[in-house]
Amino acid sequence: MKKADYDLIAKYYDTVIGAGFETGEYLYKILRKYFKKNDLDSVLELGCGTGENLKAFRKKFDVTGIDISSEMIRIAKKKIPDAELKVKDIREYKFDRKFDLILCLYDTINHITLFSDWKKIFKNTSEHLNPNGLFVFDINTLFKLDYFTTISPIVHEFGKNYLIINISKTGSYTYNWNLKIFEKIKSDSYKLIEADIKESSFALIRIKNELEKYFNVLKIEDDTGRSVKENSGRVFFICRKK
Repeated sequence: MKKADYDLIAKYYDTVIGAGFETGEYLYKILRKYFKKNDLDSVLELGCGTGENLKAFRKKFDVTGIDISSEMIRIAKKKIPDAELKVKDIREYKFDRKFDLILCLYDTINHITLFSDWKKIFKNTSEHLNPNGLFVFDINTLFKLDYFTTISPIVHEFGKNYLIINISKTGSYTYNWNLKIFEKIKSDSYKLIEADIKESSFALIRIKNELEKYFNVLKIEDDTGRSVKENSGRVFFICRKK
C-alpha cells in the first residue's frame, strides 16, 4: 500500500469514481433501518478519499475522515473544511473518542493485502465504536476481481482524458491494478500518469468468522439489498458492535 500511488491519482478520483450516488442511497436505507431517531450523531470514514461521502453526511452529523493519502485529504478539506480530516493508516488509527457509525467504502479494505491486517482493522474498529455502534464496509469479491482479470484492459474516457486499467492476478488472493491516465495537455499531446494499486480479497465465510469475534453480523448483501450469490461482485457487511 504505497501512499505515493494514491497521491498521484487523487486529482482524478472524483471524475473517474463519481459521486457515489447509489452507495449514498444504500447507506441512508441502512441508517433508517438500524438507527433509531437521534441515535446517530458521529461518523468516521476509513479511507475517506476526497471526502465525497462525508460531504453528504456533514449536514446532519459530526463527521471525521482518515486516509493514507495526504493529497486526498487536501482535496477533502476544500470540500468540508469544518470536518476533522487526518492523514492516517486505517490499519492502526487511534482517536480519543468513539463513534456511532464507522464506514469503509469503495473497496477500501481490499487495498489492505494481508488478512492479518484486516483482523487488526476489525478489532480496532470495534474499540472505536460506541455501544450498539455500526461498522459498515464493502469489498470487491474474489469473483469480481477474477472476472476483471478476464476483461482487462478496461478503457474509460473522461473529458479529454483516458484511463486504462489493467488488472492481473499476482497471488492466490492478490491482484494488481495498473492505472494509466493519459491527460490531454495539448491538441496532440498527452501526459502519462501511472500508478499500481494492490488489492486482496478473501472468502466471505473467513471474513464473517473474524468479524463475529467483535460484532454481530447483521447482514451480508449486495448494494441492492439482495442476498449474496456466488457471482456477487460487490458485497456489503453490516455489523453491530457486541
